[in-house]
This record gives sequence, C-alpha cells and structure tokens, in this order.
Amino acid sequence: MSDIITSDAGYDPLALTHAMEGIVVRGNQRKYVQLGRTLRFYGGTTSATEVGCNLRCKFCFSDKPVWKPATTGQFYTPQQVFDGLASNARKYGHSTISASASEGTLGRQHLLELLDLVEQSEFVYILETNGMTLGADPDFALQLAKYRQLHVRVSIKGCDEDEFHRLTGAQRAAYALPFQALDNLIRAQVSCNACVSVSFSDESAIHRVKQRLLTVHPGILKSLELERIKLFPKVRKRLARYGLHPNKPARRVA
Repeated sequence: MSDIITSDAGYDPLALTHAMEGIVVRGNQRKYVQLGRTLRFYGGTTSATEVGCNLRCKFCFSDKPVWKPATTGQFYTPQQVFDGLASNARKYGHSTISASASEGTLGRQHLLELLDLVEQSEFVYILETNGMTLGADPDFALQLAKYRQLHVRVSIKGCDEDEFHRLTGAQRAAYALPFQALDNLIRAQVSCNACVSVSFSDESAIHRVKQRLLTVHPGILKSLELERIKLFPKVRKRLARYGLHPNKPARRVA
C-alpha cells in the first residue's frame, strides 16, 4: 500500500520505516535506551524508551532516540525488555507497561514476541504508535488480534493533511494512514483509541478531525485524547527554527 503516498512533497513514512528498521532492528532484537522507568500516565505505568521513529515531528519531545538512532541505545531481546519492564512494574504496583519516545511498531518480530510474553503475565501492554505501518498493512492488525492484554494508542499528528505536513514534513497523503490504522484495528477487534495532537489547531480544525474520526467508528470519540505539547527547551528551539507557535499556551518545562 505504499503507492498511496507517492505524489506529495515530503518524505514517505513507510520508506523511512524500512530505513529505520535497518538501523534499530537486528533479528528479534530492537534498540532501547532503557527498559523500565516510572511514568504518571494511565494512573502510573512502567515504560521503556525505544529508539527509532518513522516520522520527524517538529514538536517531538524525544531527542537522540529519534534524531540520532544510529548512535543511541543498545539492542535487547524481547525477553530482556519484558524482564526490565516487569521488574519495575512489580516494584511500583503498575498494571500497565509500554514503550515510548519512538515508534512502537518498528521491528514486528520483536514486538510480537514481546507481546507473547506479556500475554502470559499480569500486565496490559500499551502500544504507542503513529499508525503509519498499521494503516498500510491490515494483516498487522490481524496479527495483533490474538492478544487480549494489548491496547493500541494511535496518535494522529494534527487535524488535517496540511497541518500534518507542516508539523512532520511527511507527505500529506500519509495523514490518512492513522485513520486506516484505527479502522483496521477495530475490524480486527483490537482494543484501541485515538489521540490527536492539537497544539497547533483551532477549534474548527478540531471539530473537523472529530467528524473524520466518526466516519471510522461512531463510538470512537468516547475515548479520544486531545494532546498538547510540553515546551521542553529543545522543543522550543526547534519550533522557533521552523516558525511554529502553539495556538494555546503549552506548559514550559525547564
């Protein structure tokens, strides 16, 4: 399905997927920075820090894991990742585990083997994804359908094609992929929800993206997250370089 994103200016996220996997995936191993830190999300969760992404969002909080994947992190097996996550989660009483700071679907074999381990545990795994690969490949969603202890959070970058292109530099047509990902996941009966980055969107644009989401599934707005960026110092500098300014005040982080 990569032929759906060949006509617009900008890079192809699916081509970048393959390029990044060549850097951060080695057999069933994937690169990570660390394997278990405590985060406040989901009422308290343990997350690993992945390396490698197939988008280059100008507002991204991640630093070296996205921008310098070749020189960041080290390779770990699914068992090593699970052990690191489980150890921290059990220490702090977390029921959910995840990986963040990059794209969660890079390295499909690694992910599926990790989910096999989660399935035998007491945890729920939150798969954080921008939906590029899951939108391009319905079979990927079908492979995830067997996992009962999985929830997929699909993050949509902006409220329309032009905003997506402005924020990520990717081809405008790729904006359709996270919506297709949600459709693929829902059809496969995989637990999922949508999240939309709205820091650069006005109310009319937010309304339009909600209407578009309704065409995917009538109940999808019940779990919709509207996400606003945090202005870390490097994020502020990067946004200034591109002349981008959040529409509503974002929390500054020193």
